[in-house]
Amino acid sequence: MRKTLLLCISVAAAAYFGWVQFGAYQQRQQDKDLADIDKERRVALLEIDGCQAKVDLLLSMTDRLLKAGGMRVPLDIGRDIELCLARGIMSASGLAEMERTKLIRLFPLNE
Repeated sequence: MRKTLLLCISVAAAAYFGWVQFGAYQQRQQDKDLADIDKERRVALLEIDGCQAKVDLLLSMTDRLLKAGGMRVPLDIGRDIELCLARGIMSASGLAEMERTKLIRLFPLNE
């Protein structure tokens, strides 16, 4: 009787553990899919002006960013600039301006 009860509890525990793991897997997949959709939406928006709006925002912070120990690039701007560089959608003028001001060195992805 005890062995049967122990077996039932073990099977129930294994089933519950499997169900929890499957739920976590589904959540990770959904999060990944939503992140991919968001990334493609951002790319479409950035392609409209060749990333010029994000470059202009970055250029407005040039003095503070290039000082030794200065502030860090804001996450949303940095993420979008890296995306522009990785996908090659940054306009030639924006890229030239970033190289002229030395802001390009803040994004090692480009090298």
